[in-house]
Amino acid sequence: MKRKIFNIGLAVAMMFYASSCGDDFLDVNTDPNNPLTAPAELVFPAGVASTASVVGGNFAILGGIWSQVWTQNNGSNQYKTYDAYNLRPTDFQNSWGELYAGALNDYKYVKEEADAKANNNLYLMATVMEAYTYQVLTDLYDQIPFEEALQGLSNLTPKYNTGQEVYDGITARVTTALNRPTTGTSLVGENDIVFGGEMNSWKQFANTLLLKIYLRQSEARPGIAEAGVRSLYTNGANFLNTDAKVDLFVDQTGKRNPLFEQDQSAALNTNQNLKASTTMFTFLDANDDPRLEAFYIAGNAGQKALEQGAFNTPSTLVAPLSVSRARISPTAPVYLISEAESYFLQAEAVVRGWGTGDAQQLYEAGVRASYAQLVAEFSDVSSVADPILDRNGRSDSTANAKLAGVYAFPATGSTADKIKAIITQKWVALGGSKQGIEGYLERNRTNIPATSAVGRSTATGYIPGEFVYPVEGVTGNGNFAARLLTPETERTRNPNAAGAASKTITDKVWWDVN
Repeated sequence: MKRKIFNIGLAVAMMFYASSCGDDFLDVNTDPNNPLTAPAELVFPAGVASTASVVGGNFAILGGIWSQVWTQNNGSNQYKTYDAYNLRPTDFQNSWGELYAGALNDYKYVKEEADAKANNNLYLMATVMEAYTYQVLTDLYDQIPFEEALQGLSNLTPKYNTGQEVYDGITARVTTALNRPTTGTSLVGENDIVFGGEMNSWKQFANTLLLKIYLRQSEARPGIAEAGVRSLYTNGANFLNTDAKVDLFVDQTGKRNPLFEQDQSAALNTNQNLKASTTMFTFLDANDDPRLEAFYIAGNAGQKALEQGAFNTPSTLVAPLSVSRARISPTAPVYLISEAESYFLQAEAVVRGWGTGDAQQLYEAGVRASYAQLVAEFSDVSSVADPILDRNGRSDSTANAKLAGVYAFPATGSTADKIKAIITQKWVALGGSKQGIEGYLERNRTNIPATSAVGRSTATGYIPGEFVYPVEGVTGNGNFAARLLTPETERTRNPNAAGAASKTITDKVWWDVN
């Protein structure tokens, strides 16, 4: 069910304002919203809308390319720099500004107002969204303003905290908010564009976010990760069994899903930029996975992919319209943490011996949830003999068939085998829910899927689904992107950004130690 919110037009307009403005749009040292007299219950959904506009827009495009679900079309130009790892400090500075001066500024205000009124429900909601947003930023940039951020004119040059410090900080904030007694009457109700004011779902979201935060540290700080995960289970944490998503979009100009607005907009003069990457395409095709039909719209020669980063391929060799393009729905939700992602997180915790439960059941629930999510969004797709997406919305039979065959959980395998199965299916599920940025981050953490030994997805011996270095990459063969560059606005205005600004796109963030 789509969430109805007060003044939906205002909230949606705020979501897309960032994508329509110039490079000097919002940064951490400005506060154009100035919501000093606005009701906190109405500021909160505006903050969520800001987060969703970035995570579901610019970062969804980048993530889909860097997780090799999509690649840039060889007949257009929009995302060549993304695909080639040829970014500049001015890229994504609008997104940085929207998350700081929009979303995080709003959450800070809501927390202060909720705290003053002892409204712990609203305080938890704002804290969870604040932590979620900070994690996205620090996972992409590593060092960011945190402890001294959002102080306005009193501190125009906030210090930069390390990614590890940000992780410890957001963990403490969410844990503290969860431990507060349930007091205060939240008036958010239908203005809550994630759960409609259902506090049990917000607590599950908080616990699932903590689980994700701890597991992201599994390779860099295994002791911290294990202790944190164990504490969640010891304290009886409940995790998401539904999607944490923003689901309010309608097929009208300015009110559509942000990814659709940004990539399928008439302003781009083409809807052909995002093409099927051979990496994901070959994995789905080799496993006869009907989700391929929900991922991609067939070109004029049927379903066909383009090698990652091969955007300079002459059209005489590959006709651009012959390659399948991304299937993007104008009314699809923006997923913050999907149901499938929650199950895969839990399955990994159990496999590592840090959580309790049945890893195989959780893994299989994740796969089924991925199929079901695509059924809900693309129920009109029925162009294959055994469609995942039939008119009655049945998907379990197809998922079960795969789980009994090519996607069977390696119950008798090693821990490494089990984690490989979980992360691989998580990569696919995140691609389907347009959470490619999470798929990319998880790949950086685990090296799953692996990098191809033959180097090209068109070469003999290529294993379907293995990553290849983009054909037109500029960072040197095998040097995959590991982060975004500190925005130019920060470089020129904040001397404390110097350390972060010295990092290149291939410098790994702190938890990426593989």
